[in-house]
Amino acid sequence: MAFSVLLAAGVAIDNLTDPLADGAVVAANHTFTTAYFQACFDPKVNHIASPYHIRLVLSALYPLAGAAVQEDLRVAFGLPEQEHDVIEQQKRLTEQLTAVAAGERRHLRALPFVLAEETLAQSELFEQRFLPLLPTAPPAFETVDLTDDIPSAAAVNSYYQRASIEIEDLVCEGDVFSLPPNCFRFMLFSGVSVLAPVGVRFDPTDTEVGPFRFVNEPDRQVPIMATKARLRYCHQQLLGDLRCSVVELPFAEPTTIVLQLLLPDEGSELKDLVAALNAEQLASIERNLRHRTVEVKLPSFMVREKTDTREPMKKLGYGGVFEIEDLKIFREPERVRLDGFYQHCYLAVGESAGEAPPVASDGAAVGPSTPEVKFHANRPFLFLVRRSEDGNVLLIGHFSRYIDPDEQW
Repeated sequence: MAFSVLLAAGVAIDNLTDPLADGAVVAANHTFTTAYFQACFDPKVNHIASPYHIRLVLSALYPLAGAAVQEDLRVAFGLPEQEHDVIEQQKRLTEQLTAVAAGERRHLRALPFVLAEETLAQSELFEQRFLPLLPTAPPAFETVDLTDDIPSAAAVNSYYQRASIEIEDLVCEGDVFSLPPNCFRFMLFSGVSVLAPVGVRFDPTDTEVGPFRFVNEPDRQVPIMATKARLRYCHQQLLGDLRCSVVELPFAEPTTIVLQLLLPDEGSELKDLVAALNAEQLASIERNLRHRTVEVKLPSFMVREKTDTREPMKKLGYGGVFEIEDLKIFREPERVRLDGFYQHCYLAVGESAGEAPPVASDGAAVGPSTPEVKFHANRPFLFLVRRSEDGNVLLIGHFSRYIDPDEQW
């Protein structure tokens, strides 16, 4: 079932000889990232997600799953055929994420949380094979009465509040409420936040009020930040005449992540850019970026979004983990399904006193003859948070809708 849906959606699953090679791992993550984001995309609302973290958390279920759900997970995430290779890949991606989140500044925090029904005893597989594979240590796990919203919300929300990652109400009324005979027994949660300022100076004295063509208020005037710096930039051809400008903003040092902004050319729409994005395009952008003197203008923006991951996963055709009782979570009953998986992500970009780091040599001419380019984001754009070492995308989102600052939550 999953294979046919993926093929119909144009999702390419590469048959790479070594599934643990760095390029294969990045390509598999990017294939899922673009497909998942396209399934979530709605141009009328701002959105942010971490398919990378969704993939990591759900892949940890692989040793507990039966054949049907294992096949769904393999196809969805491009996982290796052998279970020991799946576990090795899981450990490698977790190490990469841990490296990004390490240090005093902790530029990016990605925290999973697990809820299980308190009246059921966990299986040995759950304790010995699942919890150790979760991308956090020690694993955040609690047993509660999953028929009651109050203790469930208290357990989840207090965990993310203590973590201080700008996520306070991941569980809301109705998210964890169930009644017999379909009572919830097992749920997952994901909180991913970028907490660092950008490492390029956006001086408040350079900010001016200007227009931004929001989908809901095309004539809205908002504060537009401005700077000029040596940054990585390219003008990317996506499909036919569809092109977009890409600029890369580093985060404040020391960091191993960067922010890339993708702006469709005038006359093109954000939905066309999203539809054309795939793993090959993400790799091509990395190859094409060159250091240029770039005049950057963009609004300060904040995107904070909660997603019920069941909907896009089912839309893509690999929602078996939510539908088939195939997970060995408890001693009894023999098998259960995943009753829910919510993710909440956060990113804010605003005025900062940072400076762009020294320009590294990338083989391109960077002398005085290199013409200056402009990146003026006065219309909806897409953004990526990527690992600077290999370009792996950790978060993806877009900014298109005006929300009054007093109404943002």
